[in-house]
Amino acid sequence: MKLDESDPRWNLVQRYADGHAGEAEVTDLEDELAKDPGFRQAFLAYLNLDAALEGSLLQKAAPEVAEFSQPKRGAIPAWLGLAASIAILIAGAWLTIRSFEGSSIAEIGEVTRDTRWLSLPLVEGDELRKGISLQLASGSVEIRFQSGALTRLHGPAQFEVLSGNSGFLSYGEAYSLADNEESKGFTIETHSGDFVDQGTEFLTTASPDGFSQLHVTSGAVDVDVPGMERQRLRKGSGLGIEPGEVPVLIRIEQGNETPAFAFPTIPPPGRTDYADASRGAARVQWWPTDQTDENNHPSPKSGPFELLLDGKGQTGEDHPSESVFFRDGANGLILLDLGREVSVSKIHSYSWHRNREDPDLRRRAVQRYTLWGCGAERPDSLPLSGDSAGWTRIARVNTDAFFRVKEDPDRPAQQACAIFSGESAIGTFRYLLFEVAPTPMPEGFRPRHTFLGEIDVFASEASSLPR
Repeated sequence: MKLDESDPRWNLVQRYADGHAGEAEVTDLEDELAKDPGFRQAFLAYLNLDAALEGSLLQKAAPEVAEFSQPKRGAIPAWLGLAASIAILIAGAWLTIRSFEGSSIAEIGEVTRDTRWLSLPLVEGDELRKGISLQLASGSVEIRFQSGALTRLHGPAQFEVLSGNSGFLSYGEAYSLADNEESKGFTIETHSGDFVDQGTEFLTTASPDGFSQLHVTSGAVDVDVPGMERQRLRKGSGLGIEPGEVPVLIRIEQGNETPAFAFPTIPPPGRTDYADASRGAARVQWWPTDQTDENNHPSPKSGPFELLLDGKGQTGEDHPSESVFFRDGANGLILLDLGREVSVSKIHSYSWHRNREDPDLRRRAVQRYTLWGCGAERPDSLPLSGDSAGWTRIARVNTDAFFRVKEDPDRPAQQACAIFSGESAIGTFRYLLFEVAPTPMPEGFRPRHTFLGEIDVFASEASSLPR
């Protein structure tokens, strides 16, 4: 099609090209580009994309768009704004058009009927060349790699085919199967790390802000993060990568559901950590977000906060007096004061909770919290969306996401989370703030909190003993 004054969208394109389009207009243009391939191609022609890739369009719309053809670790996409998302549609379409150069290294498999494309639509059997970018708003698409590996991409997502045995997941969810000899070493790259198959099934998720995570369904997967030793995960294990100047790893494991708190690799609660009560250095307390709102108060059935530092977990699966938990409905805050600034190397949290009223459901077993840290001066304000208020976000934990819980009985009742880094320390902190969120419940029930039994904080060797 030809784009000219006869098209009712002409003025919209003109205003965008001149940089005068408002937010609503950009949204309308984005929708038109997503649903109409002919209009998208005409839009590309109008803006003279080839010339723009050498400077003009990139300067006007999104300077980082050139990185999509060669993703760089640690670079967070610039498409978080509405105008930049238009640039992604353009770049995605350009990559789709231009990538039909060279030999095929993969092909499209099954495409679900509800799939909505943001890049040019593809159908089963379409060949894929190196560098092609698939962008989905919804639905799912199967990618069959030359090596025999299969990946099912679930929208919303963006995925680039890198080779006959690898791809780059910018954001979204990708479930991969690589179980033959030729596909060993199949790799899903993300902005924060690479997941390398060793003959297995695994799920990769990636967020726009660079957070990525892995869950191993069978076999083993190696995790490569710059500056860290390679980590190997086996069946049932999960790992998250929190991006930052010092990347932080989040490992989740299921316990044996006995008072021994035995886990595959995470040690049980103990008294050797810096924050243990026996050392006399650390203190733990509830930090009220609103004294007048009882929803964020500790539950009246909760044990004292000090038991989080006593070096042991609960003796049973439903022992509220041996646990710390909050009232139903709202987030609760646990403030841990280490007594002085400490070089923190790792942090472990433990929970054990099987609902006594309905033990098969295990709805309250989930560890869900955001961990924040700060130095010697504790901020007066809480971190809010868009304003950290002086806090540093260390990690985001959601054990349901790691265990891939689909039904309540799938959720392990006893769980451990290890937060660590390949560097000598996660960072230097005096205060650690656990912003604990409840588990969403079925309609008619308020969200409920799990039972935390212990928090262990380890310091690097230089600061392992209190002064």
